[in-house]
Amino acid sequence: MNKVVFLSSGVLLLAVWLLTPALDRQLNSVEAAASSARTAEAITAAVEKILGRLGANQKKKTLFAFSDEERLNWHFIPRPRKGLPLSKMNPEQQRLVQELLVASLGETGTRTVNDVRSLESVLQAIEGPNRRFSRDPEHYYLSVFGSPGKKEQWGWRFEGHHLCVNFTLEGKKVLSSTPLFYGANPAIVKSGPKKGLRVLGKIEDLGRELMLNLDKSQLKTALGKGKPEEVKATQSATYNANLPTGLAARSMNKVQTKILTNLVLEHTKNMDASLRKEMETSLSKQLENVQIAWRGKLEPGEGHSFIVHGPAFIISFSNFQNNAAHIHSSLRARKGEFGLGGEK
Repeated sequence: MNKVVFLSSGVLLLAVWLLTPALDRQLNSVEAAASSARTAEAITAAVEKILGRLGANQKKKTLFAFSDEERLNWHFIPRPRKGLPLSKMNPEQQRLVQELLVASLGETGTRTVNDVRSLESVLQAIEGPNRRFSRDPEHYYLSVFGSPGKKEQWGWRFEGHHLCVNFTLEGKKVLSSTPLFYGANPAIVKSGPKKGLRVLGKIEDLGRELMLNLDKSQLKTALGKGKPEEVKATQSATYNANLPTGLAARSMNKVQTKILTNLVLEHTKNMDASLRKEMETSLSKQLENVQIAWRGKLEPGEGHSFIVHGPAFIISFSNFQNNAAHIHSSLRARKGEFGLGGEK
């Protein structure tokens, strides 16, 4: 009898042990969904709060139909834009926009947004009174597409020179938090109160560190022929450019894959923690399929670009303008951007 009880207990313990990983995965999935839902609700509440504080004329500039073609008309260059700029908001309204950014991107992503904006003042001083563009840190525009919080899809965008933040939701569920674009000009501030600031410097350093850690054979695979290339598929609602073949993580050692992982995380950390899960989970589960393709020189101060792509994401980085002192960097999802389908 005791043997039967012992055997039954053993079988039960074995069953529990075998099921634990599956239960853990299920719990993690439930927790991730709940966290994402909380983020979506916070974003929705933040947008509704902003709209509730806007005057009639301000709302007219901010609100668009979800079907309006403007929703997909994103870009990072200094150009005329639709939407409501920070320059036309009072201090309280500007503060609420900051709260929206924190709810959507987290503290780190919001800090990057504000660092990018701060470089406009630096450019204003460098280019002087005869500059071609305004270079104003308040010339960043908020646009809302559709009706926040309803069951239908809706979205919002915050955009200006070297910055584009795009969110698409369905009711209170986040469908997409990319394209996410940041730029930095100058890449390093050389004088003034912000001297030494390198807004996207860590990304550049990690990319170069990885390349310098490769052996000759690996480097040959990672390096492509031709000049550095500009960030591709900007203004596209889905990533529609060819992805270059590079060096895959399966051909890297542990030190190299660690640097590659940190390079990707340096991008995803600019997203809210609950919204970057899919990309980071894909990174950990399918790291061997992540590739890096580099164009240009490896020395600091020399023009270069690179693309890191995996099953769930595409990172594009370029720094060759202004004697390699002008950075463009984008994070794209492989599918589902703007609530649409996958890659073309």
